[in-house]
Amino acid sequence: MDNDYSGMAAGLGIGAIIFGLVIYLGTIALMLWIGYLLMRTAVKNGILRADAERAGQRPGGPYAGPPSPQQHGVPPRQ
Repeated sequence: MDNDYSGMAAGLGIGAIIFGLVIYLGTIALMLWIGYLLMRTAVKNGILRADAERAGQRPGGPYAGPPSPQQHGVPPRQ
């Protein structure tokens, strides 16, 4: 038996290597994309939560404007 890997057998070996490499790189790309989507969602939710918390600290609602000095115990100017 001779071990001549020319012709069809050589093509199948190279094809399998290319197919495996494509699957490997595709898996890495998918993991990076899913990680990106998770981070983007986490940052967006964190910003929304921080905005809601900051808006809740103002008396009079989120768009009430700057608080007056009397509400914080500062005596009015005379």
